[in-house]
Amino acid sequence: MILEEVNKEQVVSLDKLVHLLSTSESTVRRDLDELESENKLRRVHGGAESLHFLQEEETIQQKSIKNVQEKLEIAKIAASYIQEQDVIFIDAGTTNSLLIEQLPSLPITVVTNSIHHAVKLVDRNFKTIIIGGSVKHATDASIGGVALNQIGQLNFDKAFLGMNGIDEEFFTTPDMEEGAVKRSILENAKQTYVLADASKVGQTSFVKVAPIRRASIITTHEDNELLEKIKGKTKVIQI
Repeated sequence: MILEEVNKEQVVSLDKLVHLLSTSESTVRRDLDELESENKLRRVHGGAESLHFLQEEETIQQKSIKNVQEKLEIAKIAASYIQEQDVIFIDAGTTNSLLIEQLPSLPITVVTNSIHHAVKLVDRNFKTIIIGGSVKHATDASIGGVALNQIGQLNFDKAFLGMNGIDEEFFTTPDMEEGAVKRSILENAKQTYVLADASKVGQTSFVKVAPIRRASIITTHEDNELLEKIKGKTKVIQI
């Protein structure tokens, strides 16, 4: 029943499983530990989630309802690093969408590869530059040769990127073209911040974007052995 629920919902809370199974929290925790040891699911804070595949990617709609409060807190911290006259890049993605709402009312220039981000930025009267190219439906990101060419001609004071996976060595993402765009952004920014809630730590996707030493990580506070190892290789800012 646990596996059926996890595979159906992708992410299930401990409370929901306790209610569904009419049993104790400690029993469910033991079952989850056993299922994780058998590589059938992944434990996360407050519950469990289905296993991820290297090229698996959720849509914007699916991402937008997960860990919303954590993403908002990450966005607030990210916004605090922005200064007057900065030229910043804001990557596509749900956490970065929340970042736009938290941007300080300063004279800054914002470059983005997301149509929806650009609309929000213009509504807030920021000087906005949108990167062209083919639009990837699942993430709303401009990708391909046109996007790479435009990004390669620009420099950024700060870049704020989303990632699907952060392991001990690399930032990763499922799509080769989107990975190339993220890599180009990172190479053209003085300082890069990867915004990722704790569920991304320990995940590995198909495409290696860059070694983790190349960017700072803003994430949620969680006791995590892997995160402690990562702290030895790059700056980790935990909310």
